[in-house]
Amino acid sequence: MSKSSSDNGDSLALGEGGHPDYPEGRPRSEGAVGTGGYAHGAAAPRATVVPSPQELDYRVRDLRSEATDDVPAPSGRTDHRQQRRLAPLLAKLAVFVAVAACAVLFLRAYVVQPFAVPGDAMAPTLQAGDRILVLKSGLLEGPIRSGEIVVFHPRQSLPCAVAGGRNGDLVLRVVALPGEVIRSVGETIFLDGRPLREPGWYDRRFGQVGSTPIRSTTMAPGQYFVMADNRADACDSRAFGPISKSSIVGEGIAIVGRHGHVSFGTL
Repeated sequence: MSKSSSDNGDSLALGEGGHPDYPEGRPRSEGAVGTGGYAHGAAAPRATVVPSPQELDYRVRDLRSEATDDVPAPSGRTDHRQQRRLAPLLAKLAVFVAVAACAVLFLRAYVVQPFAVPGDAMAPTLQAGDRILVLKSGLLEGPIRSGEIVVFHPRQSLPCAVAGGRNGDLVLRVVALPGEVIRSVGETIFLDGRPLREPGWYDRRFGQVGSTPIRSTTMAPGQYFVMADNRADACDSRAFGPISKSSIVGEGIAIVGRHGHVSFGTL
């Protein structure tokens, strides 16, 4: 007869020698340890508990929340530091703007001046509305030369119509200098009895003289004979006579705007 030797109520039949009879034979020997069995008297390895992904996610969330809670709120000292750093920058910017404004005012008063062309008298060289820079007469190097474009104050009363009104400055080209005699014969201009050689800046559609001839005129000291490049426009020295040097504002040196857009070209 076999006896029960289990504490939990399970019974195994005892064979000869007091060993339990296993259904599949004797237990594995020590040599079977390497293949997954356990040697007699060896302790079984401890089981490692791997947390599930949800538990890891909750733990990470807890750590993030705790780290966020521990960050101290920014103090008012940081704002004061930023204000102290911005104050010198703002002061430098204000100084720069003031210096730039003074420089512009100085340049406009003593060096260059912007000027808007009032009409088409200087076409095709200049068009109505063109913005040009005028170099002040006091800074001109040497005397005014023939062919230069000048801006001047006209007389208060003009015998011809001027685009933009009668009281504004005019821009025209110098043709005759002090001491020279100018006149026209047919379609040719003569200076001191010699034909005037112009580089072709006048509008060829109307010729060198246009519809208004030039009467023989001798330039007095400090006087200049000015004409429009559009020779069909008679509102120039052919109509109001020579201009004085004191009336000249300056010499046109560059085009800086045309048709409302920035455009650069030398004169």
